[in-house]
Amino acid sequence: MRSGEAWHCVIALIHEDETLTDDDREAKLEESFNEWLEAGESFKDKAEQVASYIRHQEALAEARKTEAKRIQNLAKQAENSAARLRKYLIAQMVRSDVKKIEGTTVKIGLRKKQPQILINVPPEELPAEYVKVTHKDDLTKIRKLLKSDAEIDWASLSESHEYSVTIR
Repeated sequence: MRSGEAWHCVIALIHEDETLTDDDREAKLEESFNEWLEAGESFKDKAEQVASYIRHQEALAEARKTEAKRIQNLAKQAENSAARLRKYLIAQMVRSDVKKIEGTTVKIGLRKKQPQILINVPPEELPAEYVKVTHKDDLTKIRKLLKSDAEIDWASLSESHEYSVTIR
């Protein structure tokens, strides 16, 4: 096994160890990185191995998302089928004027729901005491204002510098 392949295995084992906290995982990865550099290995080789593992993890995540969507669609089909059957059961119980059924495996009860509220005007025209107001910050506008060097005391840009990496 080449040392690059060994590094790939090491980061995979550390990354997938569910007994580690995020901080412990980060510390172990840092320790392994230092050992790698002390062994005289090329950082370029290590970076390529890390990037390769990142690609593997991203492909795995994508495959799992696809499978989750498939299962979610199956769940939605089952929910829709149950809803259709529930409507059918309600209609038949109303039609038969049956309010309660005491079966051997299930108990079925029919109850009348409260009537729906139909609002006939747009929310802006409702009296104030019958409207909920929510506020949401517009971060795009605030960022633009801060970058224009405006003097404001209610917001600021963070001092930290975060980076991203492109892997092709």
